[in-house]
Amino acid sequence: MRVQHKSWVVVTDLDASLLDADYSFSGAMEALNKIHKAGFPLVLNSSKTLEEMRYIVESEAWLWEQKPILIGENGTTLGLPREDAGEDSWADYIDVSSVVGEYLCLYDRLSYERIVNIARGLREEQGCAFRGFADLTASELTALTGLDAPGAARAQMRNATEPILWEDGASEWTAFEQALSALGIRTIRGGQFIHLMEAGYDKSIGVMTLRALLEKRFPSVEWTVLAIGDSPNDQMMLEQADSALVIPNPKKGTLKLKRADAFFAEAPASVGWNAAVLSILNLNTVQP
Repeated sequence: MRVQHKSWVVVTDLDASLLDADYSFSGAMEALNKIHKAGFPLVLNSSKTLEEMRYIVESEAWLWEQKPILIGENGTTLGLPREDAGEDSWADYIDVSSVVGEYLCLYDRLSYERIVNIARGLREEQGCAFRGFADLTASELTALTGLDAPGAARAQMRNATEPILWEDGASEWTAFEQALSALGIRTIRGGQFIHLMEAGYDKSIGVMTLRALLEKRFPSVEWTVLAIGDSPNDQMMLEQADSALVIPNPKKGTLKLKRADAFFAEAPASVGWNAAVLSILNLNTVQP
């Protein structure tokens, strides 16, 4: 089918990108309004669970009727907004794994149990020390993270990744990581936890999956992906997108990419996100 018009897809990381330290995105309201008014798909791409992201977009702070698409747990889970029954909806394009609130969810149903079982088996075999989210009670996770009890419960509603708190030495970690790799499990270091996930996934894979679905459902649209992030966990997504916006991180510095055409926000978090996104959309208007 011949392309009839073009559209941005705005894909953003959450923590320290769209969200401030207090989880507010109030500084980005002008740009978010522009995105929604133009009808561009907004995609939240995070290490958070689908439940954690759903809580954000179903809160009173989310002012728009149009819900964003969710990519959770570092590219391993996908949440597509439910729509009124009609001739064409997302349900016609995916094998729905579960329905959570207003979202149709897609993920490998066996992945989480497989990862947890492998990690626990290696812990017993090697005698190493760590605690995973599957080992922790909600109160223990609250004490470790500062999340309130409902927030801790949402963080434990995992589908495809297992964060662990490593409590052993460097040599023990090397042996554990090598054994995981041999069994098809990769690791990603976060601020406090190390995330275990199936090899072959990252945030860019989630974007590729979504783009293929958009092209299948809307074949007359030429999609241009603007990816936004601040940390090494976002790097693959930023380097593979059509356009990339790097948000400076006061604690980690400004991420360097292997591309010369990236945009860089002047301020961190939602305020920097807002100004840079407005500038990009105004200067690079997608014309029909």
